[in-house]
Amino acid sequence: MHEVENSVVQAAAGDPLPVPASTLTPYQQVAAEFNAAILQLVTRIPGYSDVSLVKSRRVASAEFVGMTMDAVDASGELQGVRQMDTADSRDMLQLREALRPVMSNLLAVHKRLDLLLSNREAKAGRAALAIYNIASRLALNPNNTHIAIHVEKLRNELRKKRVARQTPSAARAAAEGNGKEVR
Repeated sequence: MHEVENSVVQAAAGDPLPVPASTLTPYQQVAAEFNAAILQLVTRIPGYSDVSLVKSRRVASAEFVGMTMDAVDASGELQGVRQMDTADSRDMLQLREALRPVMSNLLAVHKRLDLLLSNREAKAGRAALAIYNIASRLALNPNNTHIAIHVEKLRNELRKKRVARQTPSAARAAAEGNGKEVR
């Protein structure tokens, strides 16, 4: 899809014309609503917005924590050492139990959306390559210079993508084969 650039288009008389702002597509609207709904829900989870959150390594299984809570609750001596806040630990287990299915569903949604995009991008890419091949043949006719301009732009874009995918040594070898010096 052609992107609208935030630049100034020159009119025939040389006067700059502002480029109109791009309109919101139906997909962008759905995505914005989806993101807003997710944000509204996750901010209701206690601790979600804490700025001090860092990834910590889990040191014990949820089962171990639960068994330890049972031991603390059953023993006055273990309660007396005040090493475990069983109410906080119980809250963590409830949060974990509630959020694991949500995380699984979000991961499934992520995978499905990624698959959707991949398929749509592949379909559009195949169509674009087919048009490029047809345009390349049409550009061989000297009367089709307007098509030849597009073919040259498309060819340059394809070359950029190929060079970007190559390893540095492969890119260097390709450039040296063309007589270009690579630094």
